[in-house]
Amino acid sequence: MRGLLRSAWPMVRIRVKASGINFADIMARLGLYQDAPKLPAVVGYEVAGDIDAVGEGVTRAVGERVLALTRFGGYSDVVCVAATQAVPLPAGMGYEEGAAIPVNYLTAYQMLIQMGSLKAGERVLVHSAAGGVGLAAIELCAIHGAEVFGTASASKHALLRERGVQHTID
Repeated sequence: MRGLLRSAWPMVRIRVKASGINFADIMARLGLYQDAPKLPAVVGYEVAGDIDAVGEGVTRAVGERVLALTRFGGYSDVVCVAATQAVPLPAGMGYEEGAAIPVNYLTAYQMLIQMGSLKAGERVLVHSAAGGVGLAAIELCAIHGAEVFGTASASKHALLRERGVQHTID
């Protein structure tokens, strides 16, 4: 199947096993996400599945389990993405778990590490801490040794404390 995918970038085709559902998808389905394609459209920003074809110059293996960013189209049976947008699914991780990782963790990483230059000992306020991006941010803060203040409804405070939030705010 090599040569099947023609693009300016080396591409892989993924047979989708699970698609993530995140806030951008919901907003797009409601017609409130201005960067989304016009409805009717296939939304879905993230997937997990198996590579079933590779483009020219791609060294990835057919059959490799991956998770990937799709930027729409992820609610499909098959997606094509740049090979750099697909990363190996960690051993022991299911497709459903893998499909929930890309948007939440990439968003949290960009905000905290790349833009915020998070350092050990800093204090971080995480709004909507019980949401997908919030939970990812809490984990990244723990990895970097930051103190976390998290906002969420009171019914979610126990979960946040279990995840490592030192200070919960209703």
